[in-house]
Amino acid sequence: MTHELKDIYHLVERINQDHLHHLQNIKEPVLIKINLSDNTQSYVEIDKKGLKIVKAEKEQHIKNQVIISYKDLRKLIDNPSNILRFVLSGRVKIKGNIKEILQVLEKI
Repeated sequence: MTHELKDIYHLVERINQDHLHHLQNIKEPVLIKINLSDNTQSYVEIDKKGLKIVKAEKEQHIKNQVIISYKDLRKLIDNPSNILRFVLSGRVKIKGNIKEILQVLEKI
């Protein structure tokens, strides 16, 4: 397991512990596709039950998706206010309902 995957796993655990109560009002799940530096991907699903690492097959079933590099994800964790700038510049790609996705991301 790479350092990036371990970091994503710990991030998911931390958010589930600290912010789970904020996710109770999510209507549609959101899939975050994280492009890792070794040209592989990691997938994280956000729904009412919290965050969980899922398999790539979920990409076909979840309409609201965020595609981001691991490097940009770390930058957004350090400074969440950059999300709009990253979306507008194309560093973060969004598929689905932008308003719903941004509301979910704002909660975590």
